[in-house]
Amino acid sequence: MTQSIVLYGGQFNPIHTAHLVVASEVYHQIKPERFLFLPSYMSPLKSHNSELNTNHRIKMLEIAIEELGFGEVCLDEIERQGQSYTYDTLKTLKSAHPDSKLFFIIGTDQYDQLDQWYRIDELKQIVTFIVVNRGKQEQDVSEGMIAVRIPRMDISSSMIRHRIQTGESIQILVPKQVESYIRRERLYEN
Repeated sequence: MTQSIVLYGGQFNPIHTAHLVVASEVYHQIKPERFLFLPSYMSPLKSHNSELNTNHRIKMLEIAIEELGFGEVCLDEIERQGQSYTYDTLKTLKSAHPDSKLFFIIGTDQYDQLDQWYRIDELKQIVTFIVVNRGKQEQDVSEGMIAVRIPRMDISSSMIRHRIQTGESIQILVPKQVESYIRRERLYEN
């Protein structure tokens, strides 16, 4: 029996309301059997000047998943460590679930960089990309990909980290329990 699995990768440093909107919109449109949040250890296409203890990122993901009511955390990239290549992760997942149909969520920014991705042509053979509009009204996609329209939300993890450092409110920008966890653990303060 074919099972559909949606993967949503990212630093999630921290996970925020816009991440939850993306997850919810995709989940309700695709209706997969499994929805996996895939926190990266280190993304090859991002700078890592504000690393946070991985355990904190995982805990905040678990809190957000509880609020969403669906999803699970996939630790493949965390456990592998080093630079995380989506191709390696999805090849491993496809081997573990050969009859599954894999979907991978990306935003406009990542879609525009796909030609830079490691082994992108082979990756396109094992996964269907779901592209969400980020910073624009609509997202045109290549054949074989799915466009999912989400409400525009100008929230980023870096903005949240900055607001915490400058003593500004992050209320509503992250789930209430994630905010409580950030405050309790004094994350991003310095």
